[in-house]
Amino acid sequence: MTDNAVATDQGSLSAEERAQYDRDGFLICPPVFGSAEMDRIRDSFDRVLATEGYAGAPTAHRHLDSRVVHDLVAHPAIVDRIASLLGPDLLLWHTRFFDKSPGDGPVPWHQDMAFWPLDPPVCISVWIAIDRADRGNGCLEVVPGSHRTPIAHIKSEGTGRFGQKLDPALFEAPEAVPVELEPGGFVLFDRWLAHGSAANQSDRRRLGLAGRIVPTEVTIDFTRMRPQFPELTAQLVRGRDCEHRNRLSSPPGRT
Repeated sequence: MTDNAVATDQGSLSAEERAQYDRDGFLICPPVFGSAEMDRIRDSFDRVLATEGYAGAPTAHRHLDSRVVHDLVAHPAIVDRIASLLGPDLLLWHTRFFDKSPGDGPVPWHQDMAFWPLDPPVCISVWIAIDRADRGNGCLEVVPGSHRTPIAHIKSEGTGRFGQKLDPALFEAPEAVPVELEPGGFVLFDRWLAHGSAANQSDRRRLGLAGRIVPTEVTIDFTRMRPQFPELTAQLVRGRDCEHRNRLSSPPGRT
């Protein structure tokens, strides 16, 4: 990967939006695309999820093998907003689909940074609604201001791959804010923001795509994600990589 510049300013945040993000730890943003384009993207993602994907994990790191996944997470409307908060030079290092089918259970309260191999611990997540996400089908819920304090996690039973949760002795969620999104809408949130989701009590799927973006000066310890993901790389999605701290790869080809 070269140091060629990537992306332009298409979604810079206002001073008021930056202040809101700093205060609350999250910011809800308007849809990237309209309904017709999101219908096309949803169909493409259904085909992506029907394949084994990177290292046999259909929902993980699909930006490495699917151009449509890469292009949505790296859209200027997203990365230019993140650049307003983290600076102009950005890497995409992680993506995951969150496919909550009817009847699927809740996700416990947690803070993402407790699980991530980043030095320094700086990262912003984008969570993009592919289907409509609302309280009925278990939308993301967040606790404003909780990003200011890292909280210990304990083992969590019966919650799938979410094997840890915030210690309830240290964290009792006040009234949480539901993040209801139309398809294509997205939310940016801090790496320490406490979040989770309720069970899907509807007859509708709730598919979302999360991307994790860091400044180029962050070192990503990909060795901690082996052996399941043996050859992970980051992708330059905005600006230049003058730090050369991480192994980079180009976006996948279009099919």
